[in-house]
Amino acid sequence: MRLPLLLLIVLAPGCSQPLDEPALPDAEAAQPPPAGASSSTPAVAPSAPSPVEAAELDARFVPLIAAAFRDYGGWGRVDDELRWAPWLCRLPMPGRARMSAAEVGGHARKLYSVFARHRDRYPLVQGAEPVSQPVGQVLVKESYHSELVEKGAAPELPGAPRPESPRGPEDHFDPYLREGDRVYRASRLAGAYVVLKVAPETPGTDAGWVYGTVTPEGEVTSAGRVASCMGCHESARHERVFGIAAAPQP
Repeated sequence: MRLPLLLLIVLAPGCSQPLDEPALPDAEAAQPPPAGASSSTPAVAPSAPSPVEAAELDARFVPLIAAAFRDYGGWGRVDDELRWAPWLCRLPMPGRARMSAAEVGGHARKLYSVFARHRDRYPLVQGAEPVSQPVGQVLVKESYHSELVEKGAAPELPGAPRPESPRGPEDHFDPYLREGDRVYRASRLAGAYVVLKVAPETPGTDAGWVYGTVTPEGEVTSAGRVASCMGCHESARHERVFGIAAAPQP
């Protein structure tokens, strides 16, 4: 019994740290960091917006885009034939949902409808000469989420009961697009695209044209020289306006 006791006495001095006290780091590790140093990851300063980003949300034009989105519902759709004094010898055709001809890009296969502040200047008929657009012209293109529906669910026009519109029952609008054996419905607003004309010499515009995009809630997400819009509208025949084909005759 004396040998185990001797071993215990010999080994005990090696335990310099009492078992009931917390262990501390060694002296080198306990040294404070050098002045000016930080133990955390340094914060990265936000980068300034690029010239392209700044040009695509030009604060000068945001109020114009917002006002267009606020007011365009009262202008009427460019292809709505309903007027106070009908001149046609048939039932006036409503505005219709149309599908973008683009196969790729942001507009590919989108359903849309166009409103114009000056509807009399909007080129519904593609004549021999381009149609000039006045300063103050504003176009708003509603873009819709499309829904594939049963063919029998779409009323035949004209003479059928007026279809439901994303803007409500008072809107003279046919939200159905018939394409071969398929029928699509413009179910709800996905956003709006705005094109408006100011004085051609206005700095920061596309020869007087300003472009913008707006969410369904009314938030302006771009305004000014929007590259994706300019790249398409530069090829338009009527200044920066394409025009659309008139409603087919029954």
